[in-house]
Amino acid sequence: MTRSVRSPHLLGLLVLCLLSSSHSQCLTGNDNPKVMANDTRTQLSGARLNFGLASLRHLADIEPEENVFFSPHSLYEALGLAYFGARGHTEASLKMALQVPDDLSKLDVARFYAFEKSEELLRKKESGSDYEYQVANRLFLSGEKKMRECMFDFFGDELVRTNFKSNPMAAREAINQWVSNVTRNNIRDFLPANAIDESTDAVIANAVYFKGLWKSRFDPKMTKRDVFHLGDNTMTTTLFMRKKGLYNHLSSEELGVHILQLPYKGHGISMYILLPPFVTTSSQARSADKPKLDAIQQLLQRISDPSSQNAQELRDILDNGMQSRDVELTIPKFSMERELPTKELLDAMSVHGVLDPSANYTGFTKDGEKGIQLDSALHKAKIELTEGGTTAAAATALFTFRSSRPTEPAIFNANHPFVYFIYDRSTQAMLFAGIFRKPNKK
Repeated sequence: MTRSVRSPHLLGLLVLCLLSSSHSQCLTGNDNPKVMANDTRTQLSGARLNFGLASLRHLADIEPEENVFFSPHSLYEALGLAYFGARGHTEASLKMALQVPDDLSKLDVARFYAFEKSEELLRKKESGSDYEYQVANRLFLSGEKKMRECMFDFFGDELVRTNFKSNPMAAREAINQWVSNVTRNNIRDFLPANAIDESTDAVIANAVYFKGLWKSRFDPKMTKRDVFHLGDNTMTTTLFMRKKGLYNHLSSEELGVHILQLPYKGHGISMYILLPPFVTTSSQARSADKPKLDAIQQLLQRISDPSSQNAQELRDILDNGMQSRDVELTIPKFSMERELPTKELLDAMSVHGVLDPSANYTGFTKDGEKGIQLDSALHKAKIELTEGGTTAAAATALFTFRSSRPTEPAIFNANHPFVYFIYDRSTQAMLFAGIFRKPNKK
């Protein structure tokens, strides 16, 4: 879906680098499916959201005192592309990581993939919207490898034969140029000089780009410096944007959180801020032998179990909306850039046998041809939140409290750690997600 706009932008990028391995087979019995079971879309959209919440929860545990920002959608897309060429234990591991229900086959996942691509083509014909949104995939596969014909049939022009062996530098430059083009020059020279070499078999890439203004902009004159409370009994100061207005807002006693929706101009995409009650954590409360979960970690545990009532309530809020009410809103104006501990995250999510020599990606190649192998992982992300809107980018490489209904305006003061994510309601995709624990040091 490409929609024109003149505004700050949000983008996501994901690249997976693949190198070399062993063994063989084909994608599905039908690589160009035309029919999809009625519940496949619901199940896989739900699986994608479950993945986003689970990965955010694991990152909160991996980096319990740091800011977090990444693109769950991009990570999911790239792992999904790898899943199509995976076999054996690698396929099973990726299926579990992607939270694909047991009763859905790889063919079902392929049908969903083809369905979303066709929807994307239809959206590109739409015009008059206030934002741009584009999702793109590329599989840069070595010309030295004998690929299965089904791969060309299924991926079409998303699959690009690339000469890594004779000129890896040119291949890297071509891939970086594609990344730069998709992200409107916001991510340049993404793959460093040593990312690929003559032994590279493939680079599988996904890029997500969004550019939009807040539906209701903040007045820069109202932006003031104020106190932000940290989670260790200390505080600091940072710039806060302020606005009084009508927002979709809910105080959920069940979830133990205030939820606010900040829509962008256009339809479907919004930022959601989940603000738990402020609870300090001290060194006595968080020790090596008995760590205590802070309010953020407790919240993410509650909403990330897909079988829980809490998770269902969150999904109902995202899909069915919240009641509008007058809100006095205060949120930090911030920017950050983070590198995701991707390998540690995949391990925490039990994605085993994907980044080691035992990985089986022979589904990409013909029988008798050596398969390809995921070798390393890297994910970088950045975001800027301003009075006008949001600018964000992400890149990955595999080289307590009572709810109330007062008549006065609600106070939503994000002056302590909170969770946020950017959600596309039309596709039920969590494009970007983060945890804001502390302002940047300046």
